[in-house]
Amino acid sequence: MIISATPSELDIFRRIVDADHLPLSVDAAESLLRLSFSSADQRRMNQLAGKNRQGRIRPEEEEELNNFLRVGQLLGILQSKARQSVKSAGQTPQRTA
Repeated sequence: MIISATPSELDIFRRIVDADHLPLSVDAAESLLRLSFSSADQRRMNQLAGKNRQGRIRPEEEEELNNFLRVGQLLGILQSKARQSVKSAGQTPQRTA
């Protein structure tokens, strides 16, 4: 098995977000926690995931699904930082959608 030493875009982004920067303001953190995919995007992701599970996904659809996955991972990283910032301010983070 070959393991690449080249960091992915997500690895680099995580290092930026996880760096020893000051926490986000509570307002900024709560704004990030309210971000979510639209209902239409959620339906499209489910459709693409279903096609992928069935082995019927076309290359351009697979690329679209991978784009959704990467954006979801970026959003997860940002929302994790936001939750940490709200907790460090002594408050309870609001639940994400």
